[in-house]
Amino acid sequence: MEQIPEIIETGIYTSFKVEKQLTVASLLKDLNLESKFFGILVNGKKADKETIIKATDEVIILPNIAGGA
Repeated sequence: MEQIPEIIETGIYTSFKVEKQLTVASLLKDLNLESKFFGILVNGKKADKETIIKATDEVIILPNIAGGA
């Protein structure tokens, strides 16, 4: 999988592709992001942890965002 920036620290989402087929849950575990994300999009559509990601798919991880007054 392509290198990703520190998604959690920057609060910036990133888009990348995986090298092999796996589930969203497996990807999050590999990236150590299991409880640190707000949403996952696969090819622009909301995905759940059971969604299969193929090598041709684009994945976007949206981090949890904290803030407010």
